[in-house]
Amino acid sequence: MNYAIFLGILNLILLSRLRLMLRDDGITRSDLWVMTIIPLLGLPFLEVSLGWILLAFYLVGNPALIWMLEKRKKRLNRNRILMLILHIMSVAVLCSPIFELSANELAANLLAGINVVFLPGIAITDGTVTAVYLFIFGFLMVLNETNIILRYILKLVGLKSLGKTEEVDQKEYNTGRIIGLLERTFVFLFVLLNQFAAIGFILAAKGVTRFKDFESRTFAEYVLIGTLLSALLAMGIAFLVKVVL
Repeated sequence: MNYAIFLGILNLILLSRLRLMLRDDGITRSDLWVMTIIPLLGLPFLEVSLGWILLAFYLVGNPALIWMLEKRKKRLNRNRILMLILHIMSVAVLCSPIFELSANELAANLLAGINVVFLPGIAITDGTVTAVYLFIFGFLMVLNETNIILRYILKLVGLKSLGKTEEVDQKEYNTGRIIGLLERTFVFLFVLLNQFAAIGFILAAKGVTRFKDFESRTFAEYVLIGTLLSALLAMGIAFLVKVVL
């Protein structure tokens, strides 16, 4: 398998899925257009072949499935997780030796240009490109995909989103979402840097700022379980990236 192409295509798909971050009630038509166009940006850098044609059909066709699944609001997060799994499996098959997707001359020229302008005197190898793509993949997973998985797990254990209750208004809910995003980002980076003590400091700081709110048992359960699951998911992705690197 060409891992650089595999990760490159997946990264474009994950980048497009950032539109889901604030779409708790489903995406809009403009979101769908963005999610369709961004993954297609990788096609000009690949050699035209049977695999290229199948990939093009897949990227053009899957928005219809996305739109259909996004209408099922009661199972929104589950459907988004299923789409992520479908993306990973489909791109993995298309990047396997069966179809032999490969980069073309345009990709080589672009890489050479980046090398000359930004990294003169440093040779960029295929391994370097794969490592960078892997880091970006982990970062994008932490930004959005872990939040989708987290929300689905919380729903499975019976903890309703506080954004839809009287205890927390929408502004505070969105603030909490941003805090969670930053928390996962820092955990991801600190694991890669072997700064495990800093992770404990972040979790402790969050607990201190929320201390008074813990008087509400519902709020305390939601925040504590959500924080631990969020950190666990971010650490898991970071360890996976670290092992592969």
